[in-house]
Amino acid sequence: MATTVTLKSWIDYLMGRVGIDLYVWGANGETLIILLPKIYDMEKVKSDVARVLKLLDKRLLQKIDVYIIRCCDCSGLSIRFLLEHKIIKSDMTANGLYEYIVGNKEKGIKAHGKKIALKDVQAGDYLFMGSDTNKWHVGYAVSKTAAVESKNHDEGVVQTSISERGWKYAARPDWYSDQPTPPEPEKPVLKRELYFAKDENGKIIIRGEDVKQAQILLTDKGYNPGEVDGIFGNNTMIATKNFQHDNKLTEDGVIGKVTATMLGFKWEG
Repeated sequence: MATTVTLKSWIDYLMGRVGIDLYVWGANGETLIILLPKIYDMEKVKSDVARVLKLLDKRLLQKIDVYIIRCCDCSGLSIRFLLEHKIIKSDMTANGLYEYIVGNKEKGIKAHGKKIALKDVQAGDYLFMGSDTNKWHVGYAVSKTAAVESKNHDEGVVQTSISERGWKYAARPDWYSDQPTPPEPEKPVLKRELYFAKDENGKIIIRGEDVKQAQILLTDKGYNPGEVDGIFGNNTMIATKNFQHDNKLTEDGVIGKVTATMLGFKWEG
């Protein structure tokens, strides 16, 4: 993998495509001149071709040179850049990009970065929509508050507000040579096991600030415990089991010493 690509070159590339490129399903940054005869075959929904052509008319009315317009879907916006800089070797979907950055032990995919919390997003991070098992849309942070994405057939490549787009997951690649490494945060302390339990009246009894911290850590690592409310409910148990499964731990839904330590706690139970 190349290690000389700079964050600045990536951001400059993204900003240079805003308001120019078109969204075309399956496209990876090919020029419009090359791709135009193929668009009808590439688009799964034929009515979307009319949307592409309508945006093209708008671009031309804005006097954008037809020879600089490129076509890409959401992952294709980054694929061209990543291939040219030899960071990846082949085309990838949004989900493929996510797994390439954070890794997938079951598939034997080595991590080239890590999961991060949405609250910690900074320029260069990748943003994803979808579920725990399938990410279907990707965008790219150009600052703490803004992202560039190939959004849809009507808008093409645009800059958007991160907080207004409903991103659910974020990942930070490790291939920028000029990105400073943030300091490691101080680990929270856990002094008891956390698990799903109810009293005789059906009320959940495992709750507190330590449960809330566990929910935050699960979220930071890309698992969804539901509302961060300090209550160890069913969603938190499922997120814990998913985390344990992915890390080859006993899938009992209990945050004990081993699970807590791997999550990021300092265990003092």
